[in-house]
Amino acid sequence: MPVRTTVYLDAAVLELVRRHVPERGLSRFINRALAEKAEALERERIEELMIEGYKASWTEQGDVDRDWRAVETEGWPD
Repeated sequence: MPVRTTVYLDAAVLELVRRHVPERGLSRFINRALAEKAEALERERIEELMIEGYKASWTEQGDVDRDWRAVETEGWPD
């Protein structure tokens, strides 16, 4: 559902946009541009969380590897 709001734009930005977007398409253009930017920011946030999780699990995996190393090599010739 569309919501009416007020946005202040730099004159130079508006002039640039007006060269490429018709008068009746400004709202749609701004909406799409904001949606793309917001989605990119969300992807970045999720990627950062994933990196943190991978780093944490890597540390935990190292602990598990050390715990199981004796069992994995048990019975193997030196």
